[in-house]
Amino acid sequence: MSKMYSLTNMTSSETIGDFVQPDDYVSVMELNQRIFKARSDAKMTQEQLATAVGKTRGAVAQWESGEVRPRHATLQAIAEATKKPLHWLLNGIEGEDPSSPRIGLEVVGEVAAGMWKEASVRFERTYEPVATHPDYPGYGQRLYRVSGNSINKVAASGEYLHAVELHAGGMEPEHGDLVIVRRLQHGLAEYTAKTLIWENGRWLLRPESTDPDWQADIELSGDGDTEITVTDIVIAKWSPIERRRKVSKSGL
Repeated sequence: MSKMYSLTNMTSSETIGDFVQPDDYVSVMELNQRIFKARSDAKMTQEQLATAVGKTRGAVAQWESGEVRPRHATLQAIAEATKKPLHWLLNGIEGEDPSSPRIGLEVVGEVAAGMWKEASVRFERTYEPVATHPDYPGYGQRLYRVSGNSINKVAASGEYLHAVELHAGGMEPEHGDLVIVRRLQHGLAEYTAKTLIWENGRWLLRPESTDPDWQADIELSGDGDTEITVTDIVIAKWSPIERRRKVSKSGL
């Protein structure tokens, strides 16, 4: 994906980092629990870990309670200080070498505008035979299945968006990126894919659809009832072709 100008260099009271959050699909053990385990396994106090990574003990307490998520650079420092693999700290993956190729990518969710589900319900994960992209960490790559026509300019229903989870990849979205977006409203969650746009001093999410029902831009800042966060950057798509046998084997 070609590099555009960074949104974080814009003159604004809010940068894209304010709207980027980790995806709740990622692992069974939450990040705050992994930080606590890493510190405990290293037999370090909160004060000792804070000193090792150049932060305060209060900051460590906030990480371990889940109130605050450390930045990617801080997570790298925590991993180094506690002698834990960074890919485990980020994603809870045990024993995986992030430099080795993976066979197949996990389908972690479904993008479908207008389809709201209970936020606490986990998506039933599957795998598809898609190779990782060599330019990004393998453990941060995953697939989202497209449902409906809210992004049919890019991908049709039944196709898959190949995405990189932001924190695993140490990435920040830029103007023009196609991103996976999570919207939370009254305990319900919706995952969609939109193009991220900086326009007239605002962050906008622009639909990529020919359907008249999906034409309006969405304010990234959300509103009083809706929380909107960017979870992934889309780097490719995959289109499976179903094999249909027209004749029986005995007829060949």
